[in-house]
Amino acid sequence: MPDRLELTKNVLFFKSNVSPNDIVIHEILKLATDNKEDNTQFIIDKFRTKKQTQTNIDYTLSIKVFSTVRPVHFLDDDNYEDRIYAYIILMEIDDYLVLLSKSCSTYLQFVKDSFQLIDVSELSKLVGKNADFQKISLRNMTVSEKAIRNRSFEASDLEGSFSSHSAGRSVPSYFKVREQGQTKSISASGRFVESSSRQSVESIVEWAHSQIQLIKNAKENEFLQIFAKKVLLNDVLSSCNPAALLIDVSAIEERIEDGIISLKYERKRKEKINGKTKRVKKVIDVPNVISDKLFLRLGAVYEIDSNLDIVSLEESTKINRNKKTLSIYSKLLRNFKIEENGKLESLLNYINKNGLFCLTFDNPRYMYCMESCFEDVSGVSEIDSILAMLYPQNNIKQVTSEKGEFSTVQEAFTPNSMFNFVEMIHSNNDYIFCDDLGDEWADHLTIDLKDFSINFIHSKYSNDETNSASRLQDVVGQGIKNLGNMHFSRQQILNKYSTTFADSYKSGKGANGKGKGVQTKISRIRKDAGNFKQDIDLILKNPKLHRKCILSCNFISKSNIEKELRKLQQGHKVGGHIIQWLWILSSFSHAAKDAGVFPMIYCAP
Repeated sequence: MPDRLELTKNVLFFKSNVSPNDIVIHEILKLATDNKEDNTQFIIDKFRTKKQTQTNIDYTLSIKVFSTVRPVHFLDDDNYEDRIYAYIILMEIDDYLVLLSKSCSTYLQFVKDSFQLIDVSELSKLVGKNADFQKISLRNMTVSEKAIRNRSFEASDLEGSFSSHSAGRSVPSYFKVREQGQTKSISASGRFVESSSRQSVESIVEWAHSQIQLIKNAKENEFLQIFAKKVLLNDVLSSCNPAALLIDVSAIEERIEDGIISLKYERKRKEKINGKTKRVKKVIDVPNVISDKLFLRLGAVYEIDSNLDIVSLEESTKINRNKKTLSIYSKLLRNFKIEENGKLESLLNYINKNGLFCLTFDNPRYMYCMESCFEDVSGVSEIDSILAMLYPQNNIKQVTSEKGEFSTVQEAFTPNSMFNFVEMIHSNNDYIFCDDLGDEWADHLTIDLKDFSINFIHSKYSNDETNSASRLQDVVGQGIKNLGNMHFSRQQILNKYSTTFADSYKSGKGANGKGKGVQTKISRIRKDAGNFKQDIDLILKNPKLHRKCILSCNFISKSNIEKELRKLQQGHKVGGHIIQWLWILSSFSHAAKDAGVFPMIYCAP
């Protein structure tokens, strides 16, 4: 009966450190066939049969072919079912397990726990150096949720046309190549597919054996070496240690603001019930003042010591090392609850389950996010280009607030504010607009007709220069989120000019940062050359036009950060927040360049 099977080259490769045994193989088959139709027999049932091909390749074969039924969803009648036929085939070749399946029950997690899945980098050895890469999908390594997470590229041959400046921080999740008239594809799940006619089991074994020899002996494809690699967490932990933790607080806050989830607190206290004292748990709403303090605290960057304890967050808070993942443990986060769709779970579990945190290591080449570990193949080599983004400003140290104080008769931002500081730097520009609050593109938008530039400026103030990665992430997120708006049309900017910019500035909060905003007499058109319609036409049509995304941050010192980053270049260890800065700044640089925008940061000397 197995001779009747006609199969495609669509497989998963696993490596075994020890020889598979009857118990493990039996469990895989049991899990995979859990959806077999009741009261039916297996059409083909082979268990670990020893065989040899005509070319003397020894292998062990296990096969289950069976019928399974599914509901007919387009008929409102449970008497009708779709009967389909499923199979699972396990080929044990040398110390590899080759797996083919169709329409089986869930079983892959057990296989992954028992064997080592051959990942994309190893599978790339199956692609020759003369192959044409026709499609590739990438997942960007970024600590900002506002950055583009996935990108896809297609061409007749990507290797000759792909821009590699941000490739080192992008993880291939799928690629398709054409080689010697055949199409091959590899996905992040480890699935390898090669186009061919249907073939016998023995032909598939011979083909799989040849692929295994390539995996063992060939080199990784050169084109794919420019991309970041998914690496085994245990391998990373064997050579370096977690250095810093950054929880993605903005993602949680945005989901609360959108009404998707709500924050609760589990209060425990003793109460008398029927004359007996009992410990009662009660879930209550969290006041805004408490949630603001919580998220402000969680938004900081926390260093991790050699015992995996999280420094300065809370006693007994630490990083747990699981079999294949890392997770956070915190009593504080266990007591806070998240309510979603009427169900409660701890804030701790919500963060861990959704991967809402990033870990950096004392080796900045690695980052843990999305429940996986990645290696940046560009890494420290980017330091020079990152430092080139930093433009020291002597007067920035005199800034004492972001927007300053407001009054109803005020016509300009206060001299010690970041907003006034930015306007002074760009005082020679032809147009300066304040777009803060509402449907904003940036805090300031300026146009320089002499420089042929359009500038979006995002400001952030902090009195903390030592551990402000969370604030840096906020302003970087704002910059990245609005990169698309930098390529505005003529009509879009004219609409802004006649509506938003035509009004006077109203602050978001009162003079002391509380209560209602103050309606000032500060014109949102901070400078006007007088012929906006004509000038915007000219600059948008000018081939010399370039766009700058500028972050104005007083809490970054170029000399301080350069000192620390130079240590990294020399192989020395630095504080965890410095590594976080490297990743956040790198995210900003790549996102801006991908959008055709020049990244800049005003900072302290």
